[in-house]
Amino acid sequence: MSVLEIADPLAMRDLSAFTSLAHRADSDGVMRLQVFSDVLAASVAPLFPHGIGDPTPLVLGMRMLRLRGSELDGLDEAVPLSNLLDRFAREENGTSLPVPPNSVLVSWTGIAPPRTGWQMRDTITVGDLHAAAAEGIEEISAGAPQGSGGHAVKALRSRVWSREMKGAAGTGLPGGLAFAAAALRFIPNAGRDDDRKLSVMESSGWLRIAAPGGHLLTRARV
Repeated sequence: MSVLEIADPLAMRDLSAFTSLAHRADSDGVMRLQVFSDVLAASVAPLFPHGIGDPTPLVLGMRMLRLRGSELDGLDEAVPLSNLLDRFAREENGTSLPVPPNSVLVSWTGIAPPRTGWQMRDTITVGDLHAAAAEGIEEISAGAPQGSGGHAVKALRSRVWSREMKGAAGTGLPGGLAFAAAALRFIPNAGRDDDRKLSVMESSGWLRIAAPGGHLLTRARV
């Protein structure tokens, strides 16, 4: 069994909190664990298309953590969030995180964003992200009252989160990035008036927002 040796207790708590928030956003979700030298890239997908023709955007949330060593360089496993939560519940592990043995295959885990070549494209404010997330959630809540069928709700969520954000005109950033930013708490909870600017980067057909709590990634629209 592979064991991730997290560099310090604070990083371990951050990863545990990240896993909990991702599980709250998608209880059936998975986390992709990739190790590059002594760095762990932990990725989740609060939104992703389920099959051909599904307009739901692929939205990734990524946290980078330092490991104690590079022994697991090259590790690339996708494991259920629920299984990771079980690991974190065992306090005797300290800063050691055994990787659950039951890796799974999900469509988005076979897609790798570029690691280099990122260039500045635009900026977006924290307030714009909060506004897009709140408006999208409100629209879905109003358009999918209690008793709505699962397919209708899914179709509505796809339409709302695939729509370009108002504060990101011309960048092609889907509202799903705002949903992920809020759900994963990647941005400060300061509301719509927060005018702090975040960088929007582009590389090889991907867009990335460098948020205070992690990286938000999606494929650029063609």
